[in-house]
Amino acid sequence: MHLRNLDPGFRADHLLTMKIPLSEVKYPDKERRTPFYAEITRRVLALPGVRSAAVAGNLPLTYDGDSMSIGVEGVVDPPPDQRPDVVLRVVGPDYFHTMGIPLVQGRDFTEQDNADSANVVVISEKTARHFWPGQNPIGKRLKPGSSTYDSPWKEVIGVVKDVRQNDFVAEPKMQMYLVYPQFSSFAPNALVVRTNVDPLSLASSVRNAIWSVDKDQPVSDVRSMDEVVSEAVARQRFSMLLLGVFATVALILAAVGIYGVMSYAVTQRTHEIGIRMALGAQKEDVLKLTIGHGLKLVLIGVAIGLAAAFVLTRVMTSLLFGISATDPITFVAISFVLIAVAMLASLIPALRAMKVDPMFALRYQ
Repeated sequence: MHLRNLDPGFRADHLLTMKIPLSEVKYPDKERRTPFYAEITRRVLALPGVRSAAVAGNLPLTYDGDSMSIGVEGVVDPPPDQRPDVVLRVVGPDYFHTMGIPLVQGRDFTEQDNADSANVVVISEKTARHFWPGQNPIGKRLKPGSSTYDSPWKEVIGVVKDVRQNDFVAEPKMQMYLVYPQFSSFAPNALVVRTNVDPLSLASSVRNAIWSVDKDQPVSDVRSMDEVVSEAVARQRFSMLLLGVFATVALILAAVGIYGVMSYAVTQRTHEIGIRMALGAQKEDVLKLTIGHGLKLVLIGVAIGLAAAFVLTRVMTSLLFGISATDPITFVAISFVLIAVAMLASLIPALRAMKVDPMFALRYQ
């Protein structure tokens, strides 16, 4: 499975990431936070080798994210239990350009999108398709939460490619991006920097630029985005490896179990086999009889297993890549593998049954 080749929705190369959580005592509100974000961004951009920089609430694959429903202008809100969740991200100006998230329509956030300007929002392609199918979403308006909330409408100014925010393998969820400080409930706590050189080679310079604004500002979890993606892939690969080990052990136990059952069945039917051979049954007939009995047991087990697998498809979805949890080819292939293993496990007892001496078998009790 080529997990590393999966498109995350952004360009991970030449990206430096770090956490910059602000003190609520020192930066209690947006009036103090906004100048800090603007100044560290300005100083980082002045560093040699830096192409762009932006702040964000959380970066892809580093946090599950906050989700909420949204209200659309001119559309009656569905019942609460029928409202789809939309992943919320709070970001700073130039975020999409810095992350390498392609703009499908409209524009990125800029410094002009501030607390005094019109409220704006950028949404993902999946969000646009869901709420405005077949329409141009640019200029449409929405509200986080519900259309009945006493909060200003936010105008859609851009549509970006779907991003794998929470899980590297699972299909991207609907997403919306709000710009800080227009949405100040969640303060950015991460900085992302796109470079022309090895991003980690600029880590010290970027830290010093931040400390030149506030020498006490915590800076942690400094990594390249390639490392973030690699860790996400490694977690998924480990889950699949663990699943594969358990599946192999289960297959071996099943084969040993079938061998034991068939050996016991041959022993129990030794007298019957002797009678059949005394009445003219050939060794091939005994082989067919024994393997046929094992095949019946296997088919019953496979049928039960397939039914159980269908029940567990929701659990398996998060561990699969490139195929559906109900992929028919996979189910057929696995069934044939199980049947083949079971037939091999039945073969040794069947061959032993072929060699039964009819006279001995007739005397066997």
